Amino acid sequence: MEKINELFEESTTKAVEGIRDSSIEDLSALCNKLLRVEGEIGNVEERLKRLKDQQRELSEQLIPDKLAQLGVTDLKLSDGSRISADPFYSARISADNLTAAHAWLRDQGHGDIIKNTLTLTFGQGDDAIAKELGELLASKGHLPEQKETVHPSTLRAFVKEQIESGNGEFDQDIQKKFSVYQGKRTKINR
Repeated sequence: MEKINELFEESTTKAVEGIRDSSIEDLSALCNKLLRVEGEIGNVEERLKRLKDQQRELSEQLIPDKLAQLGVTDLKLSDGSRISADPFYSARISADNLTAAHAWLRDQGHGDIIKNTLTLTFGQGDDAIAKELGELLASKGHLPEQKETVHPSTLRAFVKEQIESGNGEFDQDIQKKFSVYQGKRTKINR
């Protein structure tokens, strides 16, 4: 990669011709420093990603597996610390499964966890129209954006409740609609 100052030296525009060489060198040094800092940030972010992957593997696989191998779910150490592998649930509704998942929730009487958000965008000076909303909306040509969602925390709590209660209606096929992932996560209480 070419150094920034070499790029400046090659520049022949009139705007640059009037600038002192020391100013260009200073600018070049600052730009090179920015590139180094950006490179360092990329390296740190990549290292952080690897560390988080290691943490996830230890917390969600290796330690829970070792506790299961020992035949325990909870272990108290001599220093008073407690190690446990508690169940956790993760779920999300993909765009492909949105209609089917929402239909299932409504059919099973859980439609109240679906939030229906209606967003309207008004131009400058349309404050009076915004206040009148209702029937004036269609007559003024404003088309609302509508989005139905289930908040991720609500969905996670719902999935946990369905699985832990042993609801037979919430079988593997239904869980696929919600991209359910369940596992154990290590907790170390000191």
